[in-house]
Amino acid sequence: MKSMIESLYNGEICPCEKPAPNTARFRENRATICSTEEKLLEQFPKCKDLLNEYTDALCIEAQLESKADFVRGFRLGALIALEVMTTE
Repeated sequence: MKSMIESLYNGEICPCEKPAPNTARFRENRATICSTEEKLLEQFPKCKDLLNEYTDALCIEAQLESKADFVRGFRLGALIALEVMTTE
């Protein structure tokens, strides 16, 4: 049986590639994002490139935060596992 760490290393486990949650709250938020973008572009059509630059920067920031959260969570999980194995 292959270990979870090996599977993660080999790319067989890819948590970041899982689709977004299909919940009502997620769908509502996505609809709000889309409608707000449409309204902004209707009112400020000349700002399309600036809005795209802004949203691209927000997406990059979200990806960087997700990466940092994953690393912190992984480390926390490892510390918890270590404590469980070493505590009597």
